[in-house]
Amino acid sequence: MKKFSKPRLVLYHIVMRKILSLLISIAFTIVANAQVTDIATARTFPTGTQVTVSGVCQNGQELGNIRYINDGTGSIAVFGTAISSTVRGDVISATGTLTDYFGLLEVSTISTWQLLSNGNNPPTPIVTTPVQLSESTESHLVQINGVVFNNAGGIFAGNANYAITANGETGQVRIAANTNLVGTTIPTGAVSLVAVCSQYQTIYQLLPRDLNDIFLSSQFYITNPPSQNNLSTSGFDVNWETNLSGSTFIKYGITPSLELGILNGAGGSTNHTVAITGAAPSQVYYVQAFSVNGNDTATSSVKIFMTASLSSGQMKVYFNKSVDNAYAWSPSNYAVQLPGKFQDTIAAYINRAQISVDIAIYNFDSNNTGLIIQAINDAYARGVTIRIIYDGGNANNALPLLNAAIATLPSPTTPPAYYGIMHNKFIIIDAQNSNVNLPYVISGSTNFTNAQLNNDANNLIIIQDKSLAKAYTMEFEEMWGSNSSQPNIANSKFGPDKTDNTPHEFLINGQRVESYFSPSDNVNNQIINAVNSSDSEMEFALLVFTRFDIAFAAEDRITNHNVTAYGMVDDSGSGGGYAYSILQTVMGSKLMLYNHSIQTGLLHHKYLIVDQGNPSSDPLVLTGSHNWSTTANQKNDENTLVVHSRDIANQYYQEFVKRFTSNGGILSVAENKNDFGYALYPNPATNHLFLQVQHADDFRFQLYDLRGVTMSDDIYHANGVTDISVEKLKPGCYVYKIQTGKGVKTGKLLIGQK
Repeated sequence: MKKFSKPRLVLYHIVMRKILSLLISIAFTIVANAQVTDIATARTFPTGTQVTVSGVCQNGQELGNIRYINDGTGSIAVFGTAISSTVRGDVISATGTLTDYFGLLEVSTISTWQLLSNGNNPPTPIVTTPVQLSESTESHLVQINGVVFNNAGGIFAGNANYAITANGETGQVRIAANTNLVGTTIPTGAVSLVAVCSQYQTIYQLLPRDLNDIFLSSQFYITNPPSQNNLSTSGFDVNWETNLSGSTFIKYGITPSLELGILNGAGGSTNHTVAITGAAPSQVYYVQAFSVNGNDTATSSVKIFMTASLSSGQMKVYFNKSVDNAYAWSPSNYAVQLPGKFQDTIAAYINRAQISVDIAIYNFDSNNTGLIIQAINDAYARGVTIRIIYDGGNANNALPLLNAAIATLPSPTTPPAYYGIMHNKFIIIDAQNSNVNLPYVISGSTNFTNAQLNNDANNLIIIQDKSLAKAYTMEFEEMWGSNSSQPNIANSKFGPDKTDNTPHEFLINGQRVESYFSPSDNVNNQIINAVNSSDSEMEFALLVFTRFDIAFAAEDRITNHNVTAYGMVDDSGSGGGYAYSILQTVMGSKLMLYNHSIQTGLLHHKYLIVDQGNPSSDPLVLTGSHNWSTTANQKNDENTLVVHSRDIANQYYQEFVKRFTSNGGILSVAENKNDFGYALYPNPATNHLFLQVQHADDFRFQLYDLRGVTMSDDIYHANGVTDISVEKLKPGCYVYKIQTGKGVKTGKLLIGQK
């Protein structure tokens, strides 16, 4: 590890000694019966030692009840509610006990303290790089230049960690909940960062104190980070934007070393595109974009992309509770319910495996899971490589029933404050099979327990795609610590130790699919993106819902964008919490707690449906293991899929309708929910209405106001989607009638403000 040069440190210490010598002498005078120890010396004492230290506060309440103080010889953390009123620039003296708090040396259990002066300047930050962060910089104010955030363009959340790259080195920034950075946009270009260097476990974290601690290090920077477009089996485009015009280049390779060199695109613009062509299917690429403007260069972090596969792309969704097929948009799209048959289905896919089965499962119980246990053992007996990662905090009493030679790996169980749980529920089958139609990913919300398979409301989604299977394998092997049949515990990473090291964009059978993992990929931000994409409607069914930011995003779509929303939350989790109450105000009876007095089991889903009845508005489903909580986003290992498919969205909707209505809910605009073989959208409408009628040649569409006056009466041919103009109608409520040879259906149509 690199270290600071001695001349620089000596000069720094000399200057700070002169600045603070007077303040320290005051501390000697004021603090009775306490010998003030300089911080550099105090840091050499063993934990448990009582010390009195004095120094200038480098932060205030924005980082909570901790103060990082500096006296010119060094810096140290002082923690306690007693000093909570102090602010940046205060000089304090405190007596307490040296404590090791998850790697951070701090003075805690404060017995006495004094405010010696205020209005002082904290020390000048030490300019450094991520790999130089060490015990020598712990609790110091530091500055790192050329910082690029991996989650550029997202939104800062409180008490959340963010990966950065600077000088070709990686680091971690933590945003405290009290800072004014929360809710602001994560910088999209290179910035300079001033922060307190703290420590948690083996990680040196950078703690910026406010918006002023992040500033542009160049007048030329990337405004939209690299994204993947025009994805195919033989290549894709890399697109990004800069604030000023510049040249267009990428460094790329099939390894993180970017060994394939540089490609250039058309320069001289703020919009940049470079095409990668002639690639193989299911090939991973590492890409770093950069543009040059005069003497300034704007450089992105390294992104991971993958070409599309040659697989069939078949997707199947199963539910273990009843569904309502009357809400299918066509008879060919009926949702499939498999009550009591989930373990049969999982076992059947494992029985297909020829090369490998990787399983990441939160809970694997022995009760009524015998078919899965037998399928795993049978696969191993026929030569299939089996690897299993499980949550170390659960009993997982099915594991002793597996062949003892099968390799397994538990997730860490300590320290609980740092890491949550290994909450994944996914299976990867034959990811490396040369037959591209044999790799599968099985995901959803279902654990391997009797209750989860049979009683709790859950879903399985099964996708046949080699590219997706390879991406899931990359995530699995980050936790496994190796790409071999045996885990490497020394290299394995879980929870906050993981990095964003998988592709996120896939083209599967012509449909866009996104894949994200927690906590490296800021999945709560992806949930918000999905919510914000809604134009007409959204539905959600959740075990846990505690995130205010998601609730506020949904509230905005409902109140400001006329989106109709329905939702259910299990009442054994977060029901009645603040996030729930935010939406209850605007959703009313359309938001329900799962009623356990009339329902069996838990509502264990974690899905969101967007615009399933509006095929022109990118219908999608977000599903997986990720509850809508802070712990899921920041601590747990989780997996999430976003499937952009009208068929899949409508299948999940059929399940939602059954759960919602059996819970006592009423769909107030059922006529817009595809239950009569037609799609009418958007509703509410403004200038245009789109109508698609199934199983008819011609149809008559009539529209009346509430007085019964005919507003329109026309005959249309049922050929695709019919565009009906309603721009001359005043805002209000109308009644429509659709007449075909198969009957007449009516409903209400809302016209919103123009």
